[in-house]
Amino acid sequence: MKKIVLSLGWLLALLCASAGYAAPGGIITGTIKGPDGAPFRAAFVRAQNTKTKITMMVLSNNQGKYVTDSLASGTYDVWATSVGYKGDPARRSSVTVEDGKNLTFDFTMQKSPVQWSQLTKYQAGTLIPEAPGKGVLIQECFNCHAFGKIGAVGRHDEDGWRDQINVMRLTGVANVKPELENTVVAYLSTAFGPDSTAPMSPADLPAYQKIKQEHDYFSDDALNIEYVDYELTGDPRDRPGVSKEDKDGNMWSEIPGGLLRLNPTTGEVKAWHMAAPYSLVGIHEILPTADGSVWLTLEGQSGAAKFDPRTEKFEEYVDHDAVAKYNMNAPTQKEPNDPFPNLPVPAGGQSGAARSHTAAMDPAGNIWVTGRPLKKYDVETRKWTFFSSEVPDTYGIAVDQKGNVWAAEFNAANNQDFVMVDPKTNKVTHYKTPDAVSYRRLKVDSNGMIWTADYFGGNATRFDPNTKTFKVFKLPGPMPTPYGFAVDHNDNVWYASMYTDVIGRLDPKTGKVVEYPTPYVEKGTRDMFEDSHGRMWYGAQPNSKVGYVRVRSASELRAAAGN
Repeated sequence: MKKIVLSLGWLLALLCASAGYAAPGGIITGTIKGPDGAPFRAAFVRAQNTKTKITMMVLSNNQGKYVTDSLASGTYDVWATSVGYKGDPARRSSVTVEDGKNLTFDFTMQKSPVQWSQLTKYQAGTLIPEAPGKGVLIQECFNCHAFGKIGAVGRHDEDGWRDQINVMRLTGVANVKPELENTVVAYLSTAFGPDSTAPMSPADLPAYQKIKQEHDYFSDDALNIEYVDYELTGDPRDRPGVSKEDKDGNMWSEIPGGLLRLNPTTGEVKAWHMAAPYSLVGIHEILPTADGSVWLTLEGQSGAAKFDPRTEKFEEYVDHDAVAKYNMNAPTQKEPNDPFPNLPVPAGGQSGAARSHTAAMDPAGNIWVTGRPLKKYDVETRKWTFFSSEVPDTYGIAVDQKGNVWAAEFNAANNQDFVMVDPKTNKVTHYKTPDAVSYRRLKVDSNGMIWTADYFGGNATRFDPNTKTFKVFKLPGPMPTPYGFAVDHNDNVWYASMYTDVIGRLDPKTGKVVEYPTPYVEKGTRDMFEDSHGRMWYGAQPNSKVGYVRVRSASELRAAAGN
C-alpha cells in the first residue's frame, strides 16, 4: 500500500509540474527552419521573463516545431540558438504573454561561424594547437572552464591574455598564481596570438568534423527535454555547482563564504554570508535538512557550518587539532579532474591537505562529511570523529534505507574503494571496485542499490550490497565524464558529463542511455538532485545559474500544442 500511495503522489506531482503548478499562463509555439527553408531540428528556443529572468528552454522537433510549457504572464524575450547558426530574427523582444493565450513565433536559422568559445572542453582540448603549455592549460584551467569564459573569440598578444586572466583576479573568481599565469599566457599568445595560424573558426579544421556536436548529433528521443534556469545574485564569484530543495520547496546553493536561497516560482534570491574569518572560505556543497537548517561544508577548513533560516545565524564547527594531525600524514594525491592522457603534472594540483566535500545526515541526525578524511560530526556531543586511517580521502556520499553511510574514495592515489560505515558503531567495511577505477559521486536507489559515477572511465556503476556484485554501464560519447549524478523516483540514473556538456539518462532495466543537449556553452554541473515535483536540479557553474531539467511526454507536448 505504501508503494501505491507513493506512486500516486509522484503522479500528482508530475501532473502539477506539467501544468506549471501555479496560476494558468500562456504558451509560445512556432516553427524553426534552416537556411534552405527545410525544418530545423534541435534548435534551442529560449523564452526569458524580462522581470524575473527565469528562462525556459525547449528544442525544435524533426518537423521544426517547438512548444513551451505554460509561462507565467508577463513580458518575455524569445530567441533561437544552435551551434554554427544564428537565429533570424536574432531576438523577439518585449513579447507579452497573457493567461490562457497562445503566441506563435517562427525563426530561420542562418549559417554562422562556429566560435572557439562554443566548444566543449573535450572539443577544445582536442583541437587547440600543440605548443608548450597546452597540457598545463587543460589540466589547471579546464577544471573550471574552457574557452567560453576567457575571451577566446579573437586574438590577443601576451598583454591581452594577461588582461583576460586579471579579470578573474579582479572579480574574485580565481587567484591565479604567477607561475601558472606565465605558462598559460605563453601558450595562449602563441596558439591564439596576432600571428597565430589557427583558424578563426575551429570548424575550418578537418578534425572538427569528427568531433562536432551540432543539431544533428542528438537522437529523436533527446528532443523532448525542457530546461528552466534562474539568474542568481549577479556576483561573478557566486557560481553554484548544485541546488537542493528544502522542506518548503525553496532551493539552496553554495556561494563563497555562505549560501543562497531561491524561490523557484518567483525567481527571488536571497544570500547570506558568514562573518570573518569564514566570510570568503570555499563552500563545496550544502545540505538542507528536515528541521529547516542548512549545512555547509567548509572546504579548506575541513569542517562544516549550520545555518538557521529563522534566526539567520551561522554556527561553524572545525576541529583544528584533528585537522593538524591529519595534515601531518596526508595521503598521496592523483590528479582528480583531467581525463586527457599524458598529464603534465601527474600528481595534480591538490596538496592532499584536509578538506571537506559533500555532507549527508544519518538517521540520528549526525552529519557525515566526505573529503580528506571522511568525518562524522555528532550533534549531541558537538565533537568530530575523523576516519583518518580507515578512510583518508572520499568524495561522494549517501545514506541507504538501513541507515548505513556509503562513500566513494576518489582523489587518493592508493585508496580506491567503496566504503560502508555503520553509524552506530563507526565500523568501516571496504569493498574493492572493478579494475581499481575511482568513483566521484555516489547515490542510492529505491532498492538500496549503490550507484557511482566513474569520472575517468566514463561509466555508471551499480553495486548490490546483498550479493556484493558490480554491474558496469558504459556511457556513450567520445569522453563521458559523469560529475553531476542522481537517481530519480523511477530509478533512472542521470548524469552531467563535464567534458562533453551533455546530460544523460540511463534506464537500468534496458541499459538504454539517452544523451540530451544542454543550452550552455559550458555547463559545469557538479551534482544533481530531484525535487518533490520530479524535476532534476543542476548548477551551471561557469554561467552563475541554477536550474532544472525534465523530460516531457508525447502527450504533454500534444496538449501544450493544443492537439
